[in-house]
Amino acid sequence: MIHRVGIIGAGTMGSGIAQVAATAGCEVVLCDLNQEVLDRSAAKLEQVLSRLVVKGRIESEEKKRIQALISYSTSLGDLAGSNLVIEAIVESLEIKTELFQQLEPLLGDDCIIATNTSSLS
Repeated sequence: MIHRVGIIGAGTMGSGIAQVAATAGCEVVLCDLNQEVLDRSAAKLEQVLSRLVVKGRIESEEKKRIQALISYSTSLGDLAGSNLVIEAIVESLEIKTELFQQLEPLLGDDCIIATNTSSLS
């Protein structure tokens, strides 16, 4: 069972994945090297969830629950204990490979490491 999800890359795709995972009830750590990107991601999530409340799609308590399940970090070490880690970073095989090499010693043997790539085979 997946309870804790780590996401690397707080751009549009990574932020969206974080929202979906938190909505499903998972504890989420959204990680990015750039604090400003993390801050923008949190602000965007606030906007999206507020719109859902206004439209009556979720209650304000659900909005708070989703937001409380997402933490923001600039440290890969905060992904330790994750059951699933999804990278959503730049489309560069070299950078993704380097990231996976950094991640492997931080994560448990039963952690699934996945990539969110659209242009790399």
